[in-house]
Amino acid sequence: MNGLRLAAAALVAVVTVSGAAAQAPAQPLPIESIQLRGDRFRGLHYREMTEEQRALLYNVVNSARAVTNTTGNGPFNTLLRSPQVGEVSQQLGNAIRFSSGLSGRLRELATLMAGRAWTSTYEWYAHERYARDEGIEPAVIAAIAAHEKPDLAAMPPEDAVVWRVADELLYTRRISDATYREALEVLGERRLLSTVTIAAYYEYVSMLLNVDRYPLPADAPAAEAAAAHALAALTAAELRREAIGTVTSRAAIQNEDTGKALEALHAAVSRDAELAPDVRALAELAVLVQWRSGPRGRGVHSMAAATAHRFAVELLETRFVSDETFAAARDALGERGLVNLIVLIGYSNIRCAQQALAGARCVL
Repeated sequence: MNGLRLAAAALVAVVTVSGAAAQAPAQPLPIESIQLRGDRFRGLHYREMTEEQRALLYNVVNSARAVTNTTGNGPFNTLLRSPQVGEVSQQLGNAIRFSSGLSGRLRELATLMAGRAWTSTYEWYAHERYARDEGIEPAVIAAIAAHEKPDLAAMPPEDAVVWRVADELLYTRRISDATYREALEVLGERRLLSTVTIAAYYEYVSMLLNVDRYPLPADAPAAEAAAAHALAALTAAELRREAIGTVTSRAAIQNEDTGKALEALHAAVSRDAELAPDVRALAELAVLVQWRSGPRGRGVHSMAAATAHRFAVELLETRFVSDETFAAARDALGERGLVNLIVLIGYSNIRCAQQALAGARCVL
């Protein structure tokens, strides 16, 4: 199948998942001159890409994301290292964005919360502007940047409850019964699930960006760039706190579009050709420990799996990885395998978040 047919087939899949509101532009945007950015993953240019990579870039620029992403900014230079998995990942992003039922303001609030929890410089730079455009008050944005609680009483009720849900999810890995009841009353089932899913999805995006140390554009406005770079990395004590209040079992809430897209991503990244079974098992174990659902012991595995586990633990516990850890994982897995590892960690984290909403221990 040539590149054009690959692009057309994948674009149909994106539109099918995203729905009529997420139709791609009528006039496709050119991609032949795009020079992508990166740091640990070198920025690729169209002329050096494989047909699969070109198809993914085409779909990124000409999908529903093209409203705000016409140059492939963000995690896509990294995802191009594993284009088949990357294609399904970008379809998941479209499905989450366009089937959420949340207003743009509430989506951006949940996104900012995730970006701040991960001290993701580019995520903050990109979405702080969108948050202002959507009407989120500067005082609320400033409080999130400072890792402080905003004045919830002064916020619209929906905004306040989205902040509370995201805050508990990101820092306690639980959602208390009291917060759940109020959020369900204010948001309803669909939007409550979407709040959790979007927060966890942008944790996944932040993982990709932080591992790469993805740079801001050279022409970034000075004030916005300075604000993003000013975010202070959170300490271990700030990243985790004990949950307050009871957490009991609740009925799981479903979103068919998002559920199918998540299943497709899991299927893509779980093939033995993408990641060895013991690598997958230890990556999932690292995620389960973060959600207080798995043992810390890991038994005997291959050197590659041990290296992958070290990478996953460091990323999840600190939100970053050292040069040494990155180089070891890249050498053990290759660039494609390393990207697939990050995708699996991100997918697993989203699944655990959705199970936390149901008051359940995470099972992967």
